[in-house]
Amino acid sequence: MSEERVLSIDEGTLAYMRVKDGISVRRWRGIGTRAAVPERIEGMPVVSIERKAFLSCKTLREIILPDTVCEIGDWAFAHAEALRSITVPGHALTSGKELFLGCKRLREIILSGTAGEQAFDREQGIGRMLAAAVTALHDYFLFDPPQVKSDAWVKRWDEQLLKLVRLDDLDGFEELWTCGEEDYEGKDYDIKSYPVEKRKAKLRLVYFRLLHPFKLSDAVHRELQAYLGSHTKGTAEPEAWDIILEEHPQELSYYQAFTAAGCVNEENFDALLADMDAVNAEIKAYMLCYRDGHLAKKDAFASFELDW
Repeated sequence: MSEERVLSIDEGTLAYMRVKDGISVRRWRGIGTRAAVPERIEGMPVVSIERKAFLSCKTLREIILPDTVCEIGDWAFAHAEALRSITVPGHALTSGKELFLGCKRLREIILSGTAGEQAFDREQGIGRMLAAAVTALHDYFLFDPPQVKSDAWVKRWDEQLLKLVRLDDLDGFEELWTCGEEDYEGKDYDIKSYPVEKRKAKLRLVYFRLLHPFKLSDAVHRELQAYLGSHTKGTAEPEAWDIILEEHPQELSYYQAFTAAGCVNEENFDALLADMDAVNAEIKAYMLCYRDGHLAKKDAFASFELDW
């Protein structure tokens, strides 16, 4: 059996061993925020990341794997709580269980490729879709790099999103309560706050998908817009508007998605405008133009008026 060796990299160390086809990374240790696994060690390709290799690496925000990797073991990145992005090969991978368990802040899984391919993926939100697949949608069948962006892959992703949207807002509360998990990302989860946070989690994904409509079907588009509309200002559960004010108050695209979904009406417009004191002038102008173009009541006889 090959003996374990250690390699210093930029912000930590890699423990590794020689295997039949190359090098297997056994674990990373360090206090850095970035771990870039080299393509070759001792002249041999890095072919695998062993189970738990990055388990509970609390400081890591970014991991980069080389294209030579073909296998990733169980829980390889689990509970890397600060992890925001990881770059993985775009080819087929043999992957284990719950690779990203507990990676609640994972925002993007980037597929390796040309600069043009990666730019396209960023524009379309592909990396964010892939990250959401394993964190929010909990579907590891979608962690299949060669299939990402295919019609079948996008269809399954959207089906999983709709399942989440349709799920009862109290789903999972009893399990959370009986397990004694009283705190989740800084919020006390009582019977009142739990469904609010559930809806906000759903709505974040709905907004994201509407703003990144890569191969989005008309039917799914309509259902997502309807979900926004059911949580607009003036409803019993107005989190679609709350999220904009709390998280994206200066981002015009969110207001455009909000209005496109029919969330603005004559009954709630004044209340919406009253909430927008701190919003920039461009967005206020957009909302006023929307009102004038879509909500302003027109006098049916105005066209018959004569100048005397």
